[in-house]
Amino acid sequence: MATKKEAAANEQQEVKETAAATATAEAEDIIAKAKAEAAAILAEAEAKAKETMEAAKETAPAGEEANGEKMVPIRLFKDNEKYKDDVFVAVNGRSFQIKRGETVMVPDYVATVLEQSMAQDMATANLIEEESSRYEAEAKLRNL
Repeated sequence: MATKKEAAANEQQEVKETAAATATAEAEDIIAKAKAEAAAILAEAEAKAKETMEAAKETAPAGEEANGEKMVPIRLFKDNEKYKDDVFVAVNGRSFQIKRGETVMVPDYVATVLEQSMAQDMATANLIEEESSRYEAEAKLRNL
């Protein structure tokens, strides 16, 4: 009797192992199919992205206009002290970070903002110089 029970137990164990092996094989097959499908989707997406980028390059005029904006070249002064960091410009919710020491293309309104900023800096420097001179002259008159 013990042999029949052992034989039945062994048979059940074999059935369980066969079922587990079959399930594992099916799972591996599903995973392999999913990976192949994902690779195909990725390749298709990359191809479409490349086509889109090439089409955008073809339709955009070379440096003249981008997104309907007139582009102009600018080059900001760079040294290793005060004027070494990039310049941040924000106009109507659009922001730009402009690298110093390199010629870059920016929309014309960004160039206008930078020109106005430089003009204001010059006016401020001139006013400071005038007021300092006036103060020194007045101090000399009062023997200070």
